[in-house]
Amino acid sequence: MTWMEISAVSSAIAFIVLVVFAVRMLITAKRMLQQLSDTVAQTEQHVAKAAEEAEQLLKQAGQLTEEVHLQVLALESTVQSIEKTGAAIGDVASVLRKGARMMSESLHGAERVVHTHQKRIEDVMEWATTGYELWQRWQANRKAKSDH
Repeated sequence: MTWMEISAVSSAIAFIVLVVFAVRMLITAKRMLQQLSDTVAQTEQHVAKAAEEAEQLLKQAGQLTEEVHLQVLALESTVQSIEKTGAAIGDVASVLRKGARMMSESLHGAERVVHTHQKRIEDVMEWATTGYELWQRWQANRKAKSDH
């Protein structure tokens, strides 16, 4: 064998090795692409499922928001009623304070009048007591005269 034959055989062996290596690479690449395709399909399924769950959650959140809104509206009218009641209680308390102040002033005024006219009141009471005693004596004398 000459060096040309050896070179040709070596080139043929190298070409066969290269073709085998290329075929193995293509088979491996095909497997990897198949696995990648399967992974992408699984990911698509997971994404679709996640999207459905997210859509359901959004619907539930929307319903919950609507319910909360309705409850807030109902609570708002209750709060307004409570505010009105509080204002009415404040008005009543103010009126009661004014009434108590006026009553206190009236009592103080009556005390001043009594204190100022205490001597006259004592005189009036004395005259009234004396008049009552005289009336009782007169009634007793009248009764005694009618019994005889």
